[in-house]
Amino acid sequence: MSRLATMVMHDARLQFRYGIYAAYAFVVAFYVVALVSLSSQLPSWVPAFIVFSDPAALGFFFLGALMMLERSEGVRAALATTPLTVLDYLGAKMLTLTTVAVASSMALHLASGREGNVILLAAGVALTSVQYIGIGIPIALRFKTVSGYLMGSAGFLTPVIAPAFLALLDPFPAWLAVIPSIGQFRLLLIATGATEGSVQEVVWLLAICVAAAIGAIFLAYRSMRLELGR
Repeated sequence: MSRLATMVMHDARLQFRYGIYAAYAFVVAFYVVALVSLSSQLPSWVPAFIVFSDPAALGFFFLGALMMLERSEGVRAALATTPLTVLDYLGAKMLTLTTVAVASSMALHLASGREGNVILLAAGVALTSVQYIGIGIPIALRFKTVSGYLMGSAGFLTPVIAPAFLALLDPFPAWLAVIPSIGQFRLLLIATGATEGSVQEVVWLLAICVAAAIGAIFLAYRSMRLELGR
């Protein structure tokens, strides 16, 4: 079995043991009930924003909590003595948490009862999740405890997500999408059918999301190389 596959299984077990999946399921179930009950009364952009904030905010916070728990149990110190690479560590985190994010987004979209493009939705959620996991890693390394991270990291995340509402502008200036949160939310608005977008706009938004995800991976890689020493 490859190192990455071993790390994915290891991370999945840790996330299950730490209650991350249970907490995620509770939050998603709450949103599903709300969407099923109130979908017809909600503005068309609300389901897209819930899908956007779910992988962004929840993945970001759960990642930090997981890394704090790993630190308290000496997991990363143990990993530093194994043949595992930084890419193995990052890949496992991104694969497990992004898989959960995509699965939950499908449930949320189904609960909204709206038409959309599920392939575009999955791509948008996956790229958004990777970006926020990537930027979450260097932020998590600044904190020592779960409570400290949960309180302090909100100050980092809020200004990153806040501009996303500019994606609701009509007409939408395409240049605004260079701000990742705006481009990501706009892509999800199109994917969930809340607004229309041309092929050219979708390609432009996907390019922004891919660039943001790659940049976040590079940032996380540099941070973890300093942490693990390789």
